[in-house]
Amino acid sequence: MKRYFFIINSNNTKAVKTFNRLKKELDKEKISYRTFYTEHKGHAVEIAKKIIYINKDSIKAIIAVGGDGTIHEVYNGIKDHPDIPLGFISGGSGNDIVRVLAKQIKSVKSQIAYLRRNRLIKTDSGMLHLLGRSMKDQVFLSAVGIGLDGEVARYTNEASYKKYLHKLRLGTFAYVITLFKVLRSYKPVSIHIEIDGRSHSFDTVWLVAIGNMPYYGGGMKICPEAQYNDGILDVCIVHNLTLTKLLMLFISVFWGGHVKVKGVTQFRGRNISVNTDRPVAIHADGEYKGTTPVSIEINKLSVPIKV
Repeated sequence: MKRYFFIINSNNTKAVKTFNRLKKELDKEKISYRTFYTEHKGHAVEIAKKIIYINKDSIKAIIAVGGDGTIHEVYNGIKDHPDIPLGFISGGSGNDIVRVLAKQIKSVKSQIAYLRRNRLIKTDSGMLHLLGRSMKDQVFLSAVGIGLDGEVARYTNEASYKKYLHKLRLGTFAYVITLFKVLRSYKPVSIHIEIDGRSHSFDTVWLVAIGNMPYYGGGMKICPEAQYNDGILDVCIVHNLTLTKLLMLFISVFWGGHVKVKGVTQFRGRNISVNTDRPVAIHADGEYKGTTPVSIEINKLSVPIKV
């Protein structure tokens, strides 16, 4: 018998409460499932790998219950098995992946309907490789951020106020608070970026965003035209702005208005490498991954998603 395997972020109160409500209906509806709770950062990757190793022939889908970080970890655990569908029940602070692929699954009733459906779509994914280091390649679904936004993601995930705001369902504000903290000391960098063999250089760069989907950071529409299934990554470079203009730009990013501002340059491509004059932070799906230099490539229609 095929069943669902749920991986729940136990450090996320919203995720646990969401699944507890769903569990009652799962039992009532006699839907076959098993549950696993994460105990530490990176644990969802390990759990997903073990589920596949032990239960490969009985997996209907592996469902991440949490935010983008949980989905990111689960996908990195199943990425070598393109026949295993990935699903998700929203329970995080950012929810940028869910915002694009699963807007409808909020109530318990709609979650049960979601599980009852036998519908899959394919989405692209991105591959991230930290150049000159032996770390394993990482895959991502939504976006990569390099520079200021990488630092913001890094410190937000470590911040005590993130959990507090999470409980109040104000998770997005954690990123805003961290932005102002990081801006006190962050200095822009010079970058050299290569996109499909074409080279570009920029000075005074605040951030480089590379999007497979439009959103990151809890609803910031950083790459407004990005499509999850077009085989292309969208690139947004924010440069040559004063701090005041950067803050004004930050307001408009929530509806994508920033792309009309002088100092925002956009590209599109399949293979991208970024070098900076000093190492700066990188996040993928909101999870800190390390520092530049980095190369990124698109994997077209590589992920089966339960919708």
